[in-house]
Amino acid sequence: MFQNKKFIYFALASISILFLVILWFRPTKDKNQKDFEELTNAPISSLNGSLPDLPLDYEDSKLSSFTVEEISRIMVEKYGKYIDRPSVQIALLEELMKELPKLYPNDWVKVLHQILGYAFPDKALEIFRMSESLYAYNKFREANMSKLGLMSDQARKEMMWKERYRLFGEKADEIWAMEKKMNNVTDALKRIEESPVGSVDAKLNSYEKVLKEQFGKDLPRILENKRQQLTDGFVVSVQKDLKVLSYSARKSALREIRETMGMDAAALARWDALEEERERGWQNQKKYTEMRTKLLGKKSSLSPEDERSLDSLRKELFGEEAEIIKNEEASGYFRATEERVYGLN
Repeated sequence: MFQNKKFIYFALASISILFLVILWFRPTKDKNQKDFEELTNAPISSLNGSLPDLPLDYEDSKLSSFTVEEISRIMVEKYGKYIDRPSVQIALLEELMKELPKLYPNDWVKVLHQILGYAFPDKALEIFRMSESLYAYNKFREANMSKLGLMSDQARKEMMWKERYRLFGEKADEIWAMEKKMNNVTDALKRIEESPVGSVDAKLNSYEKVLKEQFGKDLPRILENKRQQLTDGFVVSVQKDLKVLSYSARKSALREIRETMGMDAAALARWDALEEERERGWQNQKKYTEMRTKLLGKKSSLSPEDERSLDSLRKELFGEEAEIIKNEEASGYFRATEERVYGLN
C-alpha cells in the first residue's frame, strides 16, 4: 500500500515538473502579437470630420513627412478603388507594415489600427485581422528561413502554401495569384529550355500562348511592368537555339522576340544598335584572345616584345578600355572566360 502511494506521488510530481517545463519553454507572444489580439476586439477608430486633402507631393515623399490622417488619405488614394480585393489589401498592409515600425516602433500596431479605421471604416476590421495573419506569416518565414533555404523548390513551395492556407484560408489563392502565374511561366520557360534545339519562332509562339493563358486581358498591363523580365526569361531559355544561328539570323530572331513582347519601333532600333555593338565587342575579344594565345604558346609568360604587340592590339580593338583590360589581366582576370549570353551581353 505504501509503495503504491509512493508511486502515485512520484507520478504526480513528474507530471507537475513536465507541465512546468512545457510552460517555461512555451513560445511567448511578443508585444505586437499582444497588441493585435487586444485591438481585434477594440472599436474601430473613427475620425472627427473628414480626411484632409491629398498632399500634393505624396508620391515623392516618405510617409514620415505626413500625419496619421494624411497617411490615411494617401492610402485611400492608392488602394481605395480596389480595396475589396485581398491582393490589394495585402499590398496596402505590406506598405504600412514596412514603414510604420520605423515611425512608431513601440505602437505601430495601434497606429495601423487607427489608419485602417480612418481610411476604410467599413473594411477596417477585416483588413486588420488580415494584418495579424500577415504578421504571423512574416514571423513564420523569419523563423524558418534557414530550413526553407535547404529545401528543394517543391518542398519549399508546399511548406509555404500550407502556412498560407492556414493563416489566410481561401484568400491565399487570390493574394498570391500573381506568384502562381509567374511560377507557371517559369515552368513553361524550363520546358522550352530543356526542349531540343529547334525553331525560335515556334518556341516564341508557345511562350506567347502561355502568357495569354496566364494573364488574359491583363497581359498588356503585366508587360508594362514586367516586359524586360519576361523578355529576358525567354531569351535565356532559347540560348542553344540562338547559338546555332548566324549573326544576321540571330539578330533578326532577337528583334522578333522583342517585338512580340510589345517593344515599340524606337526601342527596337536601340536594341538593334546594341546588338551590333555587342557583336563587335565579342568578335574583337575573340581576335584578341586568339592573338594572346598564339603569342603565349607554351611559354609561362609573355616576352617584353610580345607585351608590346599585345598592347598595340588592345588599343586597336578596345580603344579607351585597353588600359583597363591590361590591368584586369595583370590581376588575373581575363574577359575571355566570361560566358556569352546572346541578347543579354
